[in-house]
Amino acid sequence: MSWFKTLSLMLLILTVTACGDFKVRTLSHNEVDQIASIQVAGSSGRIGQIYTRQLKDQLMIDPGITPTHRLESKLSVSSASALSVVGSSSNLKKMTMSASFTLTNLTTGKMELTESISTKATLGAISSYYGQDVSETQGQERLAKLLADRVANRMQLFFIARDN
Repeated sequence: MSWFKTLSLMLLILTVTACGDFKVRTLSHNEVDQIASIQVAGSSGRIGQIYTRQLKDQLMIDPGITPTHRLESKLSVSSASALSVVGSSSNLKKMTMSASFTLTNLTTGKMELTESISTKATLGAISSYYGQDVSETQGQERLAKLLADRVANRMQLFFIARDN
């Protein structure tokens, strides 16, 4: 039993010391200015507009600052219906929305970041066809906002990592 206590104590010490180098800080003024100077390209359609508006809000875009980078995004949505529930029929749908984005430096013309982020949601559970359509529309809107938040977080991480 003593070897178990020793091993547990060693694992606890390793866990605590491994987290010792983790630093939480706010963005510096330089990083905030770099993020605010991103030019966000508009996306088409209602979902694209919701995504773009949320992304601009999260990036705190300042129209008075000359843009240094351009962020272009492409949204794609796919859904698979009829998830099965044991013992009953189901109207549930599994929806996946993806955002592929590129960050281009406007002075050099070089693409500095190219990535894709996706998120999933389960929706439906409403028997009427109208309710299912509304549920799908609201699901797409929620996923677009969530993706915009995640892309904005990725932009922040990009500039933090680049400056360090």
